[in-house]
Amino acid sequence: MLDHIVVVGDADVSEETISIKVQDQIETDSDPGKITVVLANRLKKGYTTAWPPQTTPMKVIIKNWVYDNDAERALAGGHGEETYLVAYGHVTDISRNHEEITVTGECDLGHLADAIGQNYDSSTKYMNPKVSEVLQDVLELHKDLAFQLHYYAQDLVIKGGKKYNSDETFQDVLEDLRSDVGAVYYFSEDGVLQFRDPTAVGDTYELDPYVTNPDDTSSIMGYRNKVTVIGSQSKSLYAPTTPGSDSIHATAQDDESIDELGVLAAPTDRALHCKTIEDCQKRADLLLNFYKLFKNALTKPKVAGIIPPLHSMVSYSVSIPISETEVSSGIMTGTVVGRSIDYSIDGLETELTVAPGVADMEEYIGDEEIADFIKTFGEDEE
Repeated sequence: MLDHIVVVGDADVSEETISIKVQDQIETDSDPGKITVVLANRLKKGYTTAWPPQTTPMKVIIKNWVYDNDAERALAGGHGEETYLVAYGHVTDISRNHEEITVTGECDLGHLADAIGQNYDSSTKYMNPKVSEVLQDVLELHKDLAFQLHYYAQDLVIKGGKKYNSDETFQDVLEDLRSDVGAVYYFSEDGVLQFRDPTAVGDTYELDPYVTNPDDTSSIMGYRNKVTVIGSQSKSLYAPTTPGSDSIHATAQDDESIDELGVLAAPTDRALHCKTIEDCQKRADLLLNFYKLFKNALTKPKVAGIIPPLHSMVSYSVSIPISETEVSSGIMTGTVVGRSIDYSIDGLETELTVAPGVADMEEYIGDEEIADFIKTFGEDEE
């Protein structure tokens, strides 16, 4: 049995909801997650003035019976449904006719495509800031939307600090800083900006009872097995981030992967705040580890009746004929890096994008290095 709750602005439009589509993903640059809700225009309401774009929040919850038997239901406290908070974002546009209203929204990553609006120089506040300090400073410049940041990653010192121009976007800053610590960033289903170590995954979901189409993909899209970092030598380890006369560099590579696939070189990473070969090598090792996330990351199983969250771990059995006499079989395990959710009277189906490469990643998180905090930025416009 399926059920849903859809709230747009202050209005609960669950009874009018005909269908829901959600597409979201991790590591999308300027492409935010999309939410599309189709409503029956029963009362011939326009909603045009009630739901102004960009400032009207929208939230989607889907419920389903996911217990295999009464014993499991009893262990779950007697609840007949599992509740999934599917998406949170803001309305971008509304279209309507005499029968239907289509409400389209985006996760709040779209708001971070705005320019930061003023030059930023960390040296005015810190001699050698940590990544989290620079990130918080820049996000404080975003005033027109309230959102939370959950930082859960290494918090390394940036020797010489950071400078950003006024025309760079908040996403440009996120891209730059996530490279410094090998993190991923995305808006989770509850509308929180997650800045996380890729290995800090969520709960694990066993998908076998729900898989309608297993998938086992070999792919190198986005994957790299060789990384070169170029730094800037300086007389002072803590000099500002300006180029020195002598460049330094370091390389990290996965020899086993190169033997299998050949060299897949990442774009050269220029990190002016890396002042020593040791700094460059540490950054190269970190980036090489980060790229492992994308090995075979186009694996796309389809499931019915369940919606694992982004960055959760999933596993399922694979048994796929690959010739007249051979079958590919085994257990596929990986982290969810993308979802395409389709809900209507026909049921609930989700196509997941799974990254098995997370299992090969080394954990860089240590008790002495990790920073874990939540902070709110900005103010909602009235």
